[in-house]
Amino acid sequence: MALESETGYQTDPAPGEDSFLVIPGNLPVLLSAPHGAAHWRNERYKEEDEYTSGLARLIGESTGAHVICVHRRSSTDPNMDVDAPYKAALKEIVRLRNLRIVLDIHGCKPENGFGIALGTMKGASCPRHRPVILQILNKQGFLESSAGLAGLNVDKKYPAMGEDSREPVTRFVWEKLGLSAAQFEVNAHLRVVQRLPGATMPEPFAGDPEGILHMIATLAALVKALAVI
Repeated sequence: MALESETGYQTDPAPGEDSFLVIPGNLPVLLSAPHGAAHWRNERYKEEDEYTSGLARLIGESTGAHVICVHRRSSTDPNMDVDAPYKAALKEIVRLRNLRIVLDIHGCKPENGFGIALGTMKGASCPRHRPVILQILNKQGFLESSAGLAGLNVDKKYPAMGEDSREPVTRFVWEKLGLSAAQFEVNAHLRVVQRLPGATMPEPFAGDPEGILHMIATLAALVKALAVI
């Protein structure tokens, strides 16, 4: 909550300030959270994926992974817009660091019938890493055969394919930067500790504490496993 509270969901960047943070690490894995604050899509500001920036920062601190995350309202869609400044910064990180994979963290609504949706462009965006990702997720109890928060949706609901001019970070990293990438859509119950003041959605909401701790452990396990492949 402390890390997430530093995100201004509806706050514009100060003059000269970027809408995103870049936090260097020492592992060859980059955690990305492009929807950490409200962002411009379809002629309006779309609500933030709550706690995705805080989650990325926490996992970065605990594992040593690099992090890029949105922490101020963005006048572009950092995930979908081809010319988003976020993507230019991501390209520079890849140029400067010897990375092996980008894990792009998003949030999905609590009513979704799964805990995590994995998007790998149907396997194309991380051919070497996908089997290990699935192995770790399964070992942590996320299964395609399970329902509810233990459910794992693989390349169906959110495959990270994009369309026309919409270019998800995962596709951008794989096709434009030549680096493996995977998208993780995390259910709100497994990331939102408690809805903070300033959130776009005004209704109170709190996720499952044990589930959130388990999600943190799962993402940390993924980073550590993928760092050595």
